[in-house]
Amino acid sequence: MSTIGSARRDTGEDRKEKPRIVKVGDSSWELGENARVSNAQRYFPGASILATGRGLRDGALDQRAWLRVGLRVSLVGLAYYAAARVGLALAFGHSNVTPVWPPSGIAVAALLILGRRYWPALALAAFLVNLTTGLPPAVALVLATGNTLEYTLAASLLLRFALDDRFHRLRDLILLATLGAIVSPLVAATFGTAGLWVGGVIPSIAVPTVWTLYWVGDGMGILVFAPLILVWRHARTSHLSPVRWVEAGSLALAVGLTAGVVFLKGVNLPYLIFPLAIWAAVRFGQRGAAATAFAASGVAIWGTIHGLGPFDQGATTERLANLQLYMAAFTLTGLALAAAVLSRRDSEQQLQATNEELEAFAYTVSHDLRAPLRAVDGFSRMLLAGDSANMTEETAHHLGRIAENASQMGNLIDALLSFARLGQRPLDRQVVSLSTIARQVLDRLDLDATATEIVVDEMPPCSADPVLLGQVYQNLLDNAVKFTQGRAQPRIEVGWKRTPRAEHGPVYYVRDNGAGFDMRYVGKLFGVFQRLHRQAEFPGTGAGLAIARRIVLKHGGQMWADAIKDEGATFFFTLGEEH
Repeated sequence: MSTIGSARRDTGEDRKEKPRIVKVGDSSWELGENARVSNAQRYFPGASILATGRGLRDGALDQRAWLRVGLRVSLVGLAYYAAARVGLALAFGHSNVTPVWPPSGIAVAALLILGRRYWPALALAAFLVNLTTGLPPAVALVLATGNTLEYTLAASLLLRFALDDRFHRLRDLILLATLGAIVSPLVAATFGTAGLWVGGVIPSIAVPTVWTLYWVGDGMGILVFAPLILVWRHARTSHLSPVRWVEAGSLALAVGLTAGVVFLKGVNLPYLIFPLAIWAAVRFGQRGAAATAFAASGVAIWGTIHGLGPFDQGATTERLANLQLYMAAFTLTGLALAAAVLSRRDSEQQLQATNEELEAFAYTVSHDLRAPLRAVDGFSRMLLAGDSANMTEETAHHLGRIAENASQMGNLIDALLSFARLGQRPLDRQVVSLSTIARQVLDRLDLDATATEIVVDEMPPCSADPVLLGQVYQNLLDNAVKFTQGRAQPRIEVGWKRTPRAEHGPVYYVRDNGAGFDMRYVGKLFGVFQRLHRQAEFPGTGAGLAIARRIVLKHGGQMWADAIKDEGATFFFTLGEEH
């Protein structure tokens, strides 16, 4: 498509127009002041060069650009013509109406890749294809017009709605299936059927059948062949490991054998091939799904034409139409599953990148805050220690508050650093005893001087990171000890219970009879620096539960809480399906 530079106007008396740029292929030319580029030139390859005449400075044309344009036009036209001859070989009843029409997919893919300005190549190829079937030139022209309008409409609609031709989202597949394979073929089917009927090629009674075959054939061509071309142009095989190459070969062999059994041997199991579409989509994405649909479609069409396979009843045209509907379901299954898998994979990668950025930011900010904070804390304590006799009581109080808040700020920074480091630390799974871990944590808390009753149940071994699980119990038990202070008979219980669904694994808990909390605010409980009690009542940073929950989530589990205010709280967690 030609691109035109915008005009630049000076504020003085002389107003100069910015030279216009014409781009063809990978080359550009600067036009004179009087050169103009029309809309027609935007949609015809090479027309901008022809229209400029003497406006082209130096009067020289890049021969390589002409060759590139000519080569592309030739390749598009030849590919369309060759595919059309294959499709016409499957036509029955009417020499140029077939339920299998690969050129539609090739044409739409070509316009999306090269640009809509290549429509004349498709128009000429379509006209020649229809003319060589023995149709009158006027009828052939009508059919070629309908085909060209269909392809340009499909490309325009898909570009208008920003189709991503990698098909990593279900949205893009829906756009192709609706706008490309359902809406756009209505134009060609209507033009073609009307031209054949008006030209006396088909009787009135055949109009509904011909229109349906026209629409199905073009739609299936777009649905099967366009994704194949579009996704494979992004293919990179160098990143495949030898194991992946072996798997790809195994998949290709399985597709060939299964398609042969289903469509050539008369085994009435048409859905036997669907698991291969799932395999291809999950393991090889859209390229695998598109290639599998193409290969299976080729075998299925050949078998159906020869009266083999599950679609062996009725006339050949009817059998092929039914097969195309079946292949539409097969193709959409593979492409939709691949889109869902790739979309989730992309979302996970974006989420991981965002988390890494946030962790790096938190680490950097926390690290940079330490130096000025140490200065504030150090100087305030030096003043208190060295000149306290000459200070007023109010001044000493203010300096004490400064030192106290600096210390609290240091604790918050330490907690933030601990929270940020969790995302960078890999899991070191081992078979561990949670009972042993809980007892070791309690020993470090040194509760012998308290009257707290502590019960630790025997819990089954599980696969987990012992260091991180120790941090979970450290935070939960420290929390329980803190909130049971002041109770006449404080009690802490560490235990587990089974769940109705075994795949969720055991549920572990830490229960206390302390201050509890209001369940209306449970949503804030696991947020970083979120506190449900005043600092004066229960000191802390408000990060312990957030860190514990993040460790549990890193193991693939969940954490939640239940409590009654002034009666106690229970914190539950699971450790994922591996346990």
